[in-house]
Amino acid sequence: MGLKDGVNAAWDKALSPLFEEFSTEVQVQSVDKAATTVDPLYDEPVAEKVFTDPVMVHARVKLKKERLVLPGGEDIEIDGKVTVRSDELDAKGIALDIGSRVIFQSERYTVVHRETRAQVGEKFLLVRVAVVRETA
Repeated sequence: MGLKDGVNAAWDKALSPLFEEFSTEVQVQSVDKAATTVDPLYDEPVAEKVFTDPVMVHARVKLKKERLVLPGGEDIEIDGKVTVRSDELDAKGIALDIGSRVIFQSERYTVVHRETRAQVGEKFLLVRVAVVRETA
């Protein structure tokens, strides 16, 4: 058994169940790209976004206002971060991308940045997103 196999086995047997034990349930809604009108040049919605039905997932949620510097150098104010297991997103067919919505404690948050975490070989074990609270 190689190192990658050992890490993946440890994740599957111990760390992933531990992640679930200390997580909470949130609802995730992806942008329904087929039903949302998108600008072909900028790949941005030109009208109100249409979302998929909410799907429950286990997530670690850390709500804390902070400034996040994006890879291009732009800095934005965020309201927190949400971390989800990649295999759960894949199993439920959820794309947790920029523009997606996370609902936690009856509040809606928009994903403004996405990063994959804990990569082992070609496999990403976790997805962490930065979120901003939606205003009415």
